[in-house]
Amino acid sequence: MNQTELAAQVLSITRAIEQAASLADWLEAARLTETRSPLLMQLTADQEPAALEMIREVQAIDAALLADAATTQNELHIEFEAAIGRTRAAGEYQRVAQL
Repeated sequence: MNQTELAAQVLSITRAIEQAASLADWLEAARLTETRSPLLMQLTADQEPAALEMIREVQAIDAALLADAATTQNELHIEFEAAIGRTRAAGEYQRVAQL
């Protein structure tokens, strides 16, 4: 497989990762990422313009996915903290009700 074909395969898997992430199918996204990793390692610095364009698209998709993941992680942290607060409040209510 030449570098352009390799870059095309990496881009295809990256788009599948993007699709899985958009569906919140994190197990599939992780599986695809593991499949893609060895292919990324096979890419060389010397690339044809078409392959470079695909690699740049992969980089852009990855950057967007990382930004979305950071936002989602922050939102989940906020929701978790709120849930813990509600649990503590319910426990305190129950403790006072038993007095």
